[in-house]
Amino acid sequence: MKKIIRRILRYFNLKLNTVYKKLVCLTLVCSLAPLTLISGISYYMAYSISKDRTIDSICYTNEQIALNITNRMEQVEDLSNTISFYLYSLFQAPMDPLSGYLQAYSRSKNNISSVKNTFKLFQINIFLPEDHLISTSGNGIDILPFQKLTDYNMTEDKLYEAGARSFWAANKDLKFPQAFSQVPKSVITCWSSYRNIYTGKLNYAFACHIQLSEFSDILVSPAGTSSSYVIDKDNRIIMHSDNSKINTRLEMGNINLWETDKNTFISNKSLIITQPIMKDSMLLVTQVPLSGIRQSSNFVLTFLLISTLSIIVCAVLLSVFVSKTFTTRLKTLSNVMGATKASENREILNRLQPMMTRPETGKDEIDRLAGIFHNMVLDNDKYFKQILNMSLQTEKLKFQLLQSQINPHFLFNTLNTIISCQALGKIELAQQTITNLSRFYRELLHDPDKLIPIEEELHTAELYLKLICLSKSNPITWEFKTDDGIQNFLICKFVLQPFIENAVIHAVADSSSPLHIEIAIRYEEDAILIQISDNGVGIAKDQREEIRETLRLHKVDYEKHYGIGNVNVRLIPYFAAGFDYIILESHEGIGTAFTIHLKQIIE
Repeated sequence: MKKIIRRILRYFNLKLNTVYKKLVCLTLVCSLAPLTLISGISYYMAYSISKDRTIDSICYTNEQIALNITNRMEQVEDLSNTISFYLYSLFQAPMDPLSGYLQAYSRSKNNISSVKNTFKLFQINIFLPEDHLISTSGNGIDILPFQKLTDYNMTEDKLYEAGARSFWAANKDLKFPQAFSQVPKSVITCWSSYRNIYTGKLNYAFACHIQLSEFSDILVSPAGTSSSYVIDKDNRIIMHSDNSKINTRLEMGNINLWETDKNTFISNKSLIITQPIMKDSMLLVTQVPLSGIRQSSNFVLTFLLISTLSIIVCAVLLSVFVSKTFTTRLKTLSNVMGATKASENREILNRLQPMMTRPETGKDEIDRLAGIFHNMVLDNDKYFKQILNMSLQTEKLKFQLLQSQINPHFLFNTLNTIISCQALGKIELAQQTITNLSRFYRELLHDPDKLIPIEEELHTAELYLKLICLSKSNPITWEFKTDDGIQNFLICKFVLQPFIENAVIHAVADSSSPLHIEIAIRYEEDAILIQISDNGVGIAKDQREEIRETLRLHKVDYEKHYGIGNVNVRLIPYFAAGFDYIILESHEGIGTAFTIHLKQIIE
């Protein structure tokens, strides 16, 4: 096999120096020939299966249609016997006295009308001698003289030929003068008559009409790809879903449907299937275009199935043939990529060395891809370390900057308060203030990158509040609300102080207004909810939207809202799922609340 392929390549001066060329060549050799053969076989098999299924389906449907039509027509024939009995009883009634005959006449007519309505016949025509004729119409029943037989395409000779048996005839656009609608109707009629066996005269005849539209619905193909109709022995169409084709002759070329023993054959590019009706007196015919069978979905499914199986077999053979030169290298590269993603161990990259050390003239796309991936991983590692170091340095600088920007007035005011306490003789208060100030700055400046328990952060916040109260004339109160055990969870340092400072500076209307600050820390499903609220004057709408945009976009503006924006950015790695910034709610004249959702981090 290899020798043959090499000879073909040399003949056409082809070089398989790219993966694309190798794939095209091998796919053509291994797939084109079997696919061509399988396509022909699958077409023949699909067509045969589709035709057989179509025939079986239509035969079953035709049997049901024929059964429905036969049952209806036999029902009408049975009704003819009942109607004949009523008319025979009428003829047996004496004409004298006339009142007795009229009574029998009315009784027979009512009985026949009851039969007509019960079994939903379209119309009943009764033909009587003129000496027995009294009324002509009423309740869907026309009583007419024998001379009117010709109006319904019937003659006494035809009735005579039929004898005592019932027979059927179809009529297109037949007029019924006494019907509710004057529009001509297409009907199929069951004719019956009774003749005096001694005189040979016709005593009576009657016709039970059924509208052909009653059979139109069952002759309509659900899929619309076939057509069904009923013909008589003269090849006239007597039932069809298309009214315009009724009473037309069926042209089948040299084929006579009544003389062939087969019920399935092909004519005029159509599949013809027949089914006898009413003891072979009529024939149900269904025509299916052969083009519809060819386009059947079964063909597509069969073809796809066989094609897929053949391609799979070819792919297996192909993979075996190129395992050393193609599949093995792809598998090695895939395993190295997966291992590199799952682990930080870069020794796995050494497995790519055989592909990277090949001569440049012998390398294909896979070899080059292995080299690019090897260099890309090493470069990414180097750049990641550089970016990580820069990020850490940036965060440290930001935190140091925040620490250095604690309001200098806070420190000056606190020192002035200490001096005032000493001057007024409040030595104990001055000493306590110095102690609190020392603790506050020691906790603030010590190990800024370390996560601390919530309890320590609350202690720092309380120290800040105690110190700030000494320099403010307005009364400031505060309250900490925490759930049990939540103090042990970890949090970034210096989270609460910027919000407390914001409330102390901006939340009071004047120096005499009281201020209450509440810090609530609670559990919330798998997160920790921190809310810092005050009862101050609130934040104006424009400024409120400005702060919200700063938080939502993670901005850090060194000129305004720096403390809050800095905390928002530092907390990005620690926000709970579904939350990535601090939420602000504020109402003018009511107060302000900042809400933080953090992950539950425990030491």
